[in-house]
Amino acid sequence: MHTVRPFHCALILVLALSAPAAALPAQEIAPNVSSFTLDNGLEVVVIPDHRAPVVTHMVWYEAGSADDPPGRSGIAHFLEHLMFKGTTNHPAGEFSQRVAAIGGRQNASTSYDNTAYYQTVAREQLALVMAFEADRMANLVIDESAIATEREVIMEERRSRIDNEPGARLSEAVLAALYQNSHYGIPIIGWAHEMATLDRADAESFYDRYYTPNNAVLVVAGDVTPEEVRRLAEETYGQVSRKADPSPRVRPQEPRPLAARKITLADRK
Repeated sequence: MHTVRPFHCALILVLALSAPAAALPAQEIAPNVSSFTLDNGLEVVVIPDHRAPVVTHMVWYEAGSADDPPGRSGIAHFLEHLMFKGTTNHPAGEFSQRVAAIGGRQNASTSYDNTAYYQTVAREQLALVMAFEADRMANLVIDESAIATEREVIMEERRSRIDNEPGARLSEAVLAALYQNSHYGIPIIGWAHEMATLDRADAESFYDRYYTPNNAVLVVAGDVTPEEVRRLAEETYGQVSRKADPSPRVRPQEPRPLAARKITLADRK
C-alpha cells in the first residue's frame, strides 16, 4: 500500500463535504472552497491557496477494500498498483516519469472506503497531470505480465509490513475478531491466500465497476482559481464517459456482542 503524506487538508475537506454541516463545516476548514459537478457525474472540489505557486491534484474513488468481492480480498489495493501501468495512450511508466521530470511527486493509497491518487506539481503543470489522470480513469491497460509482477510486489509488501511485524499481525487479528459481519475485519492489503489468486479478470472487473467519473471526487488545492479548474476539468475529465452506475454501498451492521473476545499473539517456539 502506498502512503500519502502531503496535503492532508484535501482529505479533511472531502470528509467535511460528506459530513453533516453541524458536525464539520467545510467553510471552517477552507473558507474559499467551492465545488461543482461535471455532466458525467464527477464532483470537483477547488481549494484556492495562493501562498506558493504549487498545486496538489487528487482523485478519490469511492471504492476501497470494504468493496472487495468475497474471496477476492486485496483487489482494491492490487488495482491501485496496476493503475501505475500503461494506458492505450501512454506506455507503462510514462506518467510517473513525466511527473518526476517536472519536479513533482505523486503517490496513492487504499483505505477501507476509498482509493486516492495525488500529484503535487508547479501550478503551470496542472493541465498535464489532469490529462494523464483522466486518461487512466478511462483507458487503463492491464496485461498478464503486469499482473504477475505486481501480484508478487503486493505479496512481498504483505510479508514485510504485516507478516514480519508483530504489531501489524496483532492489529490484523484484533480487527478480524472485532468485526464479525463486516469487511472492515478483512485487511486492506488482503489475506495472503486470496491475494495469491488475484488475476486480470478481478482487476478489470473492479476497475470497470468503480473507476468511473460518477463514482469519484476530484480535489484541486493550491495556486488556482475555480474558473481555471473548471475549464481544465471539462477539457480532460469531462471527456470521460461513465462506465457504470455503482449501486449504493451498504455496510453490514455488527451484531450486539454476546461474549468476550480475547486475542493472544505469541512467537512460535
